[in-house]
Amino acid sequence: MLVHWLRRSAAALPARYWVVAGQAVVSGTSFFTNIFIARLCGLSTFGEYSAWQMVLLLALSVQGALITQPMQIVQGETAPAQQPAYRQALLAMQLAFSLVAVAAVAGGAALLPRGAAEVLPAFLVCLVAGCGQDTARKLLLAEGRVRAALVSDGLSAGGQVLVLLYWALGSGPVALPAVLWAMGLTTVPALLLSGRVLGLTLRFAGLRHFAGAHWRRARWLLPTALLQWASSNALLVFAGFMGSAAMLGILRLAQTLMGVLNVGLQAVENYALPRLSQTFHRQPHLFAAQRARLGRTLLLVAALPLALLFALAGPLVGWLQAGSEAHANVLRWCCLLYVVILLVYPLRLSVRLLANARLYFEGYVLSVAVSFGLARWLIGQWQASGVVLGWVVAQAVLGLYWALAVRRVQVKSVENKGIETIIPALQAENA
Repeated sequence: MLVHWLRRSAAALPARYWVVAGQAVVSGTSFFTNIFIARLCGLSTFGEYSAWQMVLLLALSVQGALITQPMQIVQGETAPAQQPAYRQALLAMQLAFSLVAVAAVAGGAALLPRGAAEVLPAFLVCLVAGCGQDTARKLLLAEGRVRAALVSDGLSAGGQVLVLLYWALGSGPVALPAVLWAMGLTTVPALLLSGRVLGLTLRFAGLRHFAGAHWRRARWLLPTALLQWASSNALLVFAGFMGSAAMLGILRLAQTLMGVLNVGLQAVENYALPRLSQTFHRQPHLFAAQRARLGRTLLLVAALPLALLFALAGPLVGWLQAGSEAHANVLRWCCLLYVVILLVYPLRLSVRLLANARLYFEGYVLSVAVSFGLARWLIGQWQASGVVLGWVVAQAVLGLYWALAVRRVQVKSVENKGIETIIPALQAENA
C-alpha cells in the first residue's frame, strides 16, 4: 500500500521538481567532493585538482556553446519522425568533440611539468565521461525524461560519494590521479544508462544538416561562453602561474563555499526575474522601487551567513588543513566580494530585461579586461587576497557600467515618451 502510494505521488509530481532534484544532486555532489578533497588531500593537492577542473569547465563551456545549448532549441524544432536521426547525429557530434578535446588537452599537457603525465590518463577519462554525461543528461531533460535524468545523476553521484566516504574512513592522503580515476569511472555507469534510455546508436545520416543547425546558433554562443569562463577564471589562471598550488586551492575553496550562496541567488533570479519583467513593461514607474526592495532583501538574507563565514574563517580553514589559518583572510575578502555582488545583482537583472543583449556582453568584456589589466600587480602585492580584490574591482566596474547603461536607457525612454505626447498635441493644434 505504501509503495503504491509513493509511486502514485511520484508520478503526480510536476516535471520541474524532478529537474530541481537532479540539479541539487549534481551541485551537492560537486560541493561535497571539493570539501572532501581539500580535507583529505590538503590545499596543495586540491589546488592541482582545481587546475584540472578549470580545464574541464572550459571544455564543458565550449561543449555547451557547440552542442548542448543549440540542442535545447534544435531538438524542439525537429519533427518526431526525425528525432532518432537527430540523436544519432548528436552522438556523432559528441564523439567528434571528445576526440578534439582529448587531442587538445594531451597536446597542452606536453608543455606541463613531468608530474602532469601521471595525472593525464585519469583526467582524459574524466573529461570524456563528464562531457558525455552532461550532453546525455541535458538531452534526457530536453525530451522530458526527467526521472531517467535524476536516476542517472544519482547513479553517478552515489558512486562518487561512496568512494569519497571510503577514503574518509581510511588513513593517509589520497593521490590526485586516484581522485580523477574515481570521478571518471563512477560517471561511466551513468553515461551507459543514459545512452541505453535514449537508444543512442552511431550513424551519420543527417549529420551535415543537424551540425549546420547547431553551428548557426553556436557561432554566437561560443564567444560568450569563452568570455564567461574567462570572467570567472582569468585571475585564477594568473594565480596558478604566479603563485603556488596551495594559493589556487584556497581560492577554489572560497569559490566552493560561496557557491552555496550562488544556488540561492539562482533561485531568487528564477523567481524575481519574471516579476521584475512584468513591472518593467506594465508599471515602469514602480520598477526602481521594486528593484531597490529586492536589493535590500538580498542583503538582509545574506547578512547572517556572510557574518558567520567571516567570523569562522580561521577555524574553518584550520579544520581543512592544520597550519593554514593564514589563508583565512581570503575567505574574509570573499565576504566583501559577495556584498558587492549582491549590490550589483539587481542591476544585472535590469540589464537582462533590456531588449538589447549587447550591454550584458559589453559589461563582461569590460570586467575581463580590468581583471587582466590588474592581475599581475594585485597578485604580486597581495597574493591570494589580491585575486579576490581583483574580483571585487571587476564586479564594481561591471556594476558601474550597467548602472550608467540602465540610466541611459531610462533617459532615452522618457525622451521618447515626451515626443510621443508632443506629436499628437502638435497634430491637434495644426488641425
